Amino acid sequence: MRPIPSHSTVTLHPFATAQGGCGLRAVLSGRIDHAALSGLTPLLRRVADAPALTVRVDLGRVDFLDSCGIGILLALRNAVLDRRGAIAFEKHPPRIRRVLERSRIIALTEAPPFMDSGLAIPVAA
Repeated sequence: MRPIPSHSTVTLHPFATAQGGCGLRAVLSGRIDHAALSGLTPLLRRVADAPALTVRVDLGRVDFLDSCGIGILLALRNAVLDRRGAIAFEKHPPRIRRVLERSRIIALTEAPPFMDSGLAIPVAA
């Protein structure tokens, strides 16, 4: 079993969407919990400043997600939707998928038409 890192990181990668808009791919890693908020602040600020942003959140390197981490993801989701953007969570490992399913805050659905894969968090969540 791998040791769980005690910190989180986020790297941001801008991209152009097929519709000619602005996209941001955020790769999260480590623990997504209360301590992760300071590391995710740049992502939240960037989202708050960008109109109609498409965000892809790569959860493939996340080792741990708790209720505070879920709150962070929901805050990100709300910021994107408030700016009339779109968000999808991608590459989530099975253990993270189980946390998201058991939390009952999301429904696993097909990604919106503008995204080719991922876990979409619907507005009703």
